[in-house]
Amino acid sequence: ESIPMKSLNCYNDYKSQVTCTWMEHSEAHDLVGMILYRRNEDMFCKRQTENDLHEAPDIYVHWVCRNTTEYFGIGVDDFYGFRPNKVLQAELDVDLFQNVQPLPPQNLSVGSMTSGDFLLTWRTADGSQGLGNALEFEVTYKREWESWEEAASLLLSNTTSCSLSREDLVPGSSYIARVRARPGRDSGFSGQYSEWSTEVSWKTPEAGLQPRNLRCLFNGGDRLTCSWEVKKVITTSVLFSLFFRVTPASEEEECSPVHEKTLPHTPYVVQSCEIPVSNSSSQSQYHVSVRAKTEEKLIEAYKNIQVLPPANVSVTTTENQEYELRWIKHKFIHNYSITQRYQVKYWENNQYEKVTYKVQENRPACTDCRQKHLTPSLIFR
Repeated sequence: ESIPMKSLNCYNDYKSQVTCTWMEHSEAHDLVGMILYRRNEDMFCKRQTENDLHEAPDIYVHWVCRNTTEYFGIGVDDFYGFRPNKVLQAELDVDLFQNVQPLPPQNLSVGSMTSGDFLLTWRTADGSQGLGNALEFEVTYKREWESWEEAASLLLSNTTSCSLSREDLVPGSSYIARVRARPGRDSGFSGQYSEWSTEVSWKTPEAGLQPRNLRCLFNGGDRLTCSWEVKKVITTSVLFSLFFRVTPASEEEECSPVHEKTLPHTPYVVQSCEIPVSNSSSQSQYHVSVRAKTEEKLIEAYKNIQVLPPANVSVTTTENQEYELRWIKHKFIHNYSITQRYQVKYWENNQYEKVTYKVQENRPACTDCRQKHLTPSLIFR
């Protein structure tokens, strides 16, 4: 019910005068005004001001309308109505067969085939079965995390099933598909697509640890962008890189840098790299491959020596009342004469925190541990 009709109130003096009040939205009034009529006769209406209403301005225009009549009594029906002050009308001659919008296909389902492919099936909606074979169908499918703008699309006629090859699907991925119908181009009917059917989902089996979904797109100018997917946990140990050849006889080149983006809700990441294209008109066939990148690190042996600990450590008392530590030094390959530096530690038994240090240069003995530095009758280590 419109605002004018909701707000309409009428009363009379049961003698000669009828009075009505109503309102309309001010913005609507600026576009089209409404006229109140009684028994198909327009009433005389006057706009009420804020002073008349004794209220603050609001978003409505208020009206008071009056009319005179001689007919009052039981059984005399007074019908009131509104009409716009402009003709608001649209007309159209409709050809049923040229303005068809079918109902969405029903019972969309998916099943796996022995070949490893997946079969989508559906049926025409009950209300559209009169169109028979006049319909064609659009099937779109995508991975769960992709947008529908990125979805693959298939256009089919005279069938209510569709086989999706495993070669066109990414292993270990969750997919969603949907289907809609429209009159076929050669059916004699025309119109527009139905709404989409309900969605159906399935998951493709895993296919090992190999890089998957390698694809390349040329921007038409100077860039060939290639992307692939690998398991995220592998990338902590293995670096993947893109290698390419401009011609079969040309030297293989490595693309750099490689960018990485995490895929939502999957254990995979997308890696990509841009190959510069200098002359697409003369060479348009590129060979690309993704494989683990060889990593090497130079560690120079002579700068990274860790000698074995001295062997046969012993302690003896000398004639000068000193203690002498002796050991056998580590020997290097080919008896290389490399200076070895020794660090001697000694401490009172069970008091390692009070270690005494002594540095000894290239001598497999220490004689500075004089007896006067040690407490008698105690065991040292």
